[in-house]
Amino acid sequence: MLKELFLVITQVIALVITLFVVCIGGALAWLMWDAPLPSEQFVRQQFVRQRSDYVALVLLLQKEKLVSGAHVGSDGTISYDEHSRAVPVYRELIDRIGAKYILVREDGSIEFALRGHGCTICSDSYIGVRYVPNVPNEAPYSGWTQQLVDSLESAKLPQEGGGVASGLYVVPIEPNWYVYRFEYRE
Repeated sequence: MLKELFLVITQVIALVITLFVVCIGGALAWLMWDAPLPSEQFVRQQFVRQRSDYVALVLLLQKEKLVSGAHVGSDGTISYDEHSRAVPVYRELIDRIGAKYILVREDGSIEFALRGHGCTICSDSYIGVRYVPNVPNEAPYSGWTQQLVDSLESAKLPQEGGGVASGLYVVPIEPNWYVYRFEYRE
């Protein structure tokens, strides 16, 4: 009887500890998830410091002649259609610029997402560097049309439902290069 009681108490204590760890982990994940985006100035300075790495990535990706929607993860794995492969030089360059991922668009534009968050059932918010070629690809672009704005500060962007409206907002850095902010409200 005493043995059974000890077993039940041990199981209850284990359950309480597990619930506590899950709650703390969830709270930390929520805080990290909802962390504010870095400033436009931070992204601009990061681009200036790493400009040669951005240019190298653009040149490499253009040589690939990738299909629209190609995605390069932070580990250097490039995915398109149903194919994927690891490219060590991509991983090295992405590490140096600190991107979460790179997205190649139908028109040849390339987005380097530096920070942000989003998911299938929640709103998305990303900031990074965007390259737009002088002569876009001939493929029609079905994505978001970039909107040139004076500032990427939330208060200075179009508003909708108490927050920043959905859109692809850009501020120029130099010809063909922009700081971008993508917002998608669910």
